Amino acid sequence: MKVSQTIKLAAPADEVWAYVRDFYNVAEWQPHITSAEKGDVEGQRVVLMKRGNTVLDRIANRDDDKRILSYEMVPNQDLPPGVPRLEGFLATFVVSEAGEGSQVDYSIQVEIPEPMREMAEKGMGGDIAGALQGLADKFGAA
Repeated sequence: MKVSQTIKLAAPADEVWAYVRDFYNVAEWQPHITSAEKGDVEGQRVVLMKRGNTVLDRIANRDDDKRILSYEMVPNQDLPPGVPRLEGFLATFVVSEAGEGSQVDYSIQVEIPEPMREMAEKGMGGDIAGALQGLADKFGAA
């Protein structure tokens, strides 16, 4: 399944991209994240979620020319009891020009069993909306 949302911001795309491309600053603007620290391998981070669980993710693609940042969960990591393994998880930010401002498209794609889809869609949608609102708080909505 894939959940996507878009927001238009007052700041230029290059300014927003310079902020979004920083893989380690997510706790500053994503309210569902408590902290993010560099992992043991370049391009990985340890993310402490407000829900209390910790995940290890890594950059899947970062293209400065196209202003795209994608990250994925590191496979085969130990997860706390009750935390589902998110197979095929891929989150992508695309920052583009929109007049004098910018547009940010944020999508999360993941394999979810059918009985959990509605709950997962609400949770991911809330996380996406919170992240985009964090960018709007920093840069102003257009």
